[in-house]
Amino acid sequence: MIRYSARGMSRSTGWLPVAGFCLLLALFAVRLGDTAVRNSFTLDEPNYIGIGLYLWESGDYDYAATLSLHPPLAYHIASLPLLAFDLDDLPRERGIVRRLFERAEPGWQALRIAGRIPFILLTCWGAAICFLWARAVAGNAAGLLATFLYTFSPTMLANGGLAHSDITVTVFFLQTLYALWLWLMKPTPLRLLFCGVSLGLAVISKLNALVLLPSLALIFLLIAFRLRPARPMLPATGPDLLGRRLLFLLGAGLGMLGAAIFVVWLGYGGSFRSAALEEGPWAGIQIPAYLLTLIFDETLNVSGRRVYLLGEFANEAWWYYFPVAFAVKVPVAISALLGLAIVAPGQRPWRLGWLLGIPLAVYFVIACIWLEIVLGIRYVLPIFPLLFVFIATQLVPLGAGWRRNCVGALCAWLAIASLWIHPHYLAYFNEVAGGPSRGHRYLLDSNVDWGQDLRTLGEYLAKRGNPPVWLAYFGIEKPEEYGLRSRRLKGCRPVSGLVAISTNVREGLYQPHGHMGIPKPGCYDWLKSHEPVAHVGYSIFVYEIPKNPFVQIDSEKQER
Repeated sequence: MIRYSARGMSRSTGWLPVAGFCLLLALFAVRLGDTAVRNSFTLDEPNYIGIGLYLWESGDYDYAATLSLHPPLAYHIASLPLLAFDLDDLPRERGIVRRLFERAEPGWQALRIAGRIPFILLTCWGAAICFLWARAVAGNAAGLLATFLYTFSPTMLANGGLAHSDITVTVFFLQTLYALWLWLMKPTPLRLLFCGVSLGLAVISKLNALVLLPSLALIFLLIAFRLRPARPMLPATGPDLLGRRLLFLLGAGLGMLGAAIFVVWLGYGGSFRSAALEEGPWAGIQIPAYLLTLIFDETLNVSGRRVYLLGEFANEAWWYYFPVAFAVKVPVAISALLGLAIVAPGQRPWRLGWLLGIPLAVYFVIACIWLEIVLGIRYVLPIFPLLFVFIATQLVPLGAGWRRNCVGALCAWLAIASLWIHPHYLAYFNEVAGGPSRGHRYLLDSNVDWGQDLRTLGEYLAKRGNPPVWLAYFGIEKPEEYGLRSRRLKGCRPVSGLVAISTNVREGLYQPHGHMGIPKPGCYDWLKSHEPVAHVGYSIFVYEIPKNPFVQIDSEKQER
């Protein structure tokens, strides 16, 4: 059996734990792949694929017009497989997204699957980090438990197969902290470089990775003042030890930051693409593109956006949005395991508690207090793998008796819940919330409906003989791609016949057909007086509205 001590020095051999990890990883990859094939594009994915293809040849890293206030790494990753397609006749321009998806070849499905493949691989790498880290700290059982939690988490499965920045920043956030732990165990220049490169990849994935900077600073301060254990990097006794430790850690931090800045520079095509603002306190000053993105993203955040929680709409988020989201979106089994890890840890509690707890606390507090635009639990996705590693390293060794039985029962419960919801992971809600069919009562947006179920709707209607349907779809794919005989549901007037409407549209969060505007209040309340005949993928309601003379007249007006 392979086992690493907390210092990462001792090892014994065996193949069973590695085989168990490979089995979990293979099942995870198959489920992600099947979801990538069966689920339609979510709202943002085509933009990542198209812009990434444009960036490779244009080098146009305009922070707003091109990148939409996001760092470029996820765009590059999403478009990598498209470089193998024959697209030489496609003009490389900012409107490439529209032109790319208007072509008959390679087609929507090929583009969707190709764009998602790199993110599936990246997500699998995140599972490997969880295994390696937990195993090195607490042994093989901890590594397998961390991997199991990661690969059976509906939240990881929901986001791990999407061409998007959320899973990108999550994996590199985890990798940065793992690299830091490796460096603390053995502070070599190569490990410090790995930590700096990982930090650079994280911050160029999505702006929320900047939370790592205060987190790393706090970790270094705790080590410098010997408030938390770490492998001795300096003598334990002698004059001016605090000053020497601070100087050593300051030099390491600057080296790490320098490597990260170099990675950011490379990510922007070997240039920081500076530009000057026309107004405000920074007017006339040349500012690098990354900082421009940060400034404008912060301005956008404070400007607010319509959000939904517990049946209410507001133009700014509630501080308890994410606690509520955790309560209803995270499987009860994972919450119970987390509670067990805190109140009844194993023989060596808090192995990684301080190293994981600091970024967890900093990230969650900032998200709750500072974020005004919250579009889903995916905004706090980076903390999930940290929780899984924490749970595994606290609970193992399991020992015998009630604790082992509890962990086994909770893992079985998680496995059943995770397999049952396949492939509709985005709409997962736990038993406390009443399951996915009732999730819209608590949360909307990408927590439930991100345009992922158009293909599922097509399969449902095909089983019914493909009848014509009034469609109000929150998404961007074309219904005819899936054989739907659809007519757009326009305005707020009632119609008769078969109606399919996305949850975000029905509840009044967004307008249909990819428009981000707000419909008139109560626009679709006439549907709620009818019982839906189906809830396709838990994100699209289907109704059969009976005919009557008044509704028939309105239906004919809509057709015209």
